[in-house]
Amino acid sequence: MSKKSTYPKVMCTQHPDSASRYISTQEEPGEAIEAAVVFGCDEYMPDYEGKATPYHQNVQIVSRLIEETDLVPGKDVFITPRAPSAVQENRFRQLMVMMSIAEANHGALEYSDVQAINEFVHPMTGTVREILDAQQHMVDVSELAKKEFGFAMEVPRIIPLIEDAPALLHARELAENTLLAWKERFGAAPEKFRVFLGKSDSALSFGHVASTLSCKYAINGISELNSELDTETGIIFGAGTLPFRGHLDLKNAENFFRQYRGVGTITLQSAVRYSHEKGDAEALVKLAKEKLPETPDLFSTEEKEELVNLIGIFGARYSRIVRELSSTINRLSDLLPQQRDRLMHRGSGGYSRSAPDISGIVSLCRNDIGKELQTSMPVEDLRLPRAIKFTGALYSIGLPPEFIGTGTALKEAREKLGEEACERLLAKYFPSLTSDLSFATGYLDLNVASRFLSGACFKEVSKDIEVLRETLGLETHPEPSYRILLEMMQPELLQAGTAGSCMDEEVSQLVCSTLTKMGKIRKALG
Repeated sequence: MSKKSTYPKVMCTQHPDSASRYISTQEEPGEAIEAAVVFGCDEYMPDYEGKATPYHQNVQIVSRLIEETDLVPGKDVFITPRAPSAVQENRFRQLMVMMSIAEANHGALEYSDVQAINEFVHPMTGTVREILDAQQHMVDVSELAKKEFGFAMEVPRIIPLIEDAPALLHARELAENTLLAWKERFGAAPEKFRVFLGKSDSALSFGHVASTLSCKYAINGISELNSELDTETGIIFGAGTLPFRGHLDLKNAENFFRQYRGVGTITLQSAVRYSHEKGDAEALVKLAKEKLPETPDLFSTEEKEELVNLIGIFGARYSRIVRELSSTINRLSDLLPQQRDRLMHRGSGGYSRSAPDISGIVSLCRNDIGKELQTSMPVEDLRLPRAIKFTGALYSIGLPPEFIGTGTALKEAREKLGEEACERLLAKYFPSLTSDLSFATGYLDLNVASRFLSGACFKEVSKDIEVLRETLGLETHPEPSYRILLEMMQPELLQAGTAGSCMDEEVSQLVCSTLTKMGKIRKALG
């Protein structure tokens, strides 16, 4: 980045991706202390999005940091809540979280002259209006706090979280238009402004390769914007430990930091803290503080066009297969343990995922590629689990989602865009693809996976693996203990994946226990 970053480097989050530990909302204030004192994180994200987090958790965390440590909230460690979206959840919950931010700041300002909470995250952001409306709500709450309690706080700034591939391709425009509209609505553009990019949900909708390239495209655009504006823009990158969700762990750290150059802040999710080797999380935090932010990769106009066409090809191949698998994924995900306290939602699949609006991608793609992408998308909304359980379900049947559509898309990209485009894909755009897939081969078992797939679906996936073996020299390195668990549980899992089945309680507990053991072997639930 062209400006010296003054943002935190490592944000500890409440993602439920640890295979080895359930963490209740009562434990989370203590977890925030541990994040700062033990792991060395300089930011913590209390999470209210779809989660049964008590509204007073912000206050608890700030109070405990003041009472139990020498750290000053807002100076030595930053508290950055993720508020609910007024569009996706409801405005009452969003306003309650904002009130708790005001209360936490009131308590902190009684202790010192440093404001504890200066930013908050807005999830599933799609439009400038959503951002400005949420920021206006924060302004209104700040004014109410001043009127009722007689204290003035600097209005916390919103951080838009962009979570799907079409939005990631327009991240620069969203950020730029937001800052222009901000100036018009509030009188001045903010001096600092961060954008949060999510790997997981974009992977769920468009696949591993398309989501990675979309994130790269977004990082490039926001980095360009940073050099053009007076506002200091920063990028938070949300990544889990499995490749599909970002592949952020100590062993892959070098690949990760090279892959996502330009990112200023990373998320340290639960799996790396509780399911990986002791000391790995601390070492990763130390490394991130040394490295971030690195100079971003910048792309030419031609390279950006190529990236979009690659996203279209890989996204189409992936989507065709996933829509066939959706019902099986939902039933299997229900058997995976719940590792945080989530809100109840109607339907077994959790959040209903709207069929994504892909017009923003299609308009950028070459005509033939855009048409194929449109054809591949589901005609109706798919009810899918959240990304962690989605990933865990597919790993649990011996089909890591990293492989879905990847081989056949690579072959198609070579045919449609040429050999040089594929060389740039592997050397510049996604240099760690081979190592990602190599990791995932340890959990690949087509024999088991075949029992969960239709004949046509299995044929497509088999082609993917075959092409990857030929093209990338990919060799399978199965984890022996993992394969045993896969084979042992296969009949019961098959029963769970069959519509209308009713599983015996003891068998259900055995299945859940075995799925958890498999998660411990891969060191992440999903």
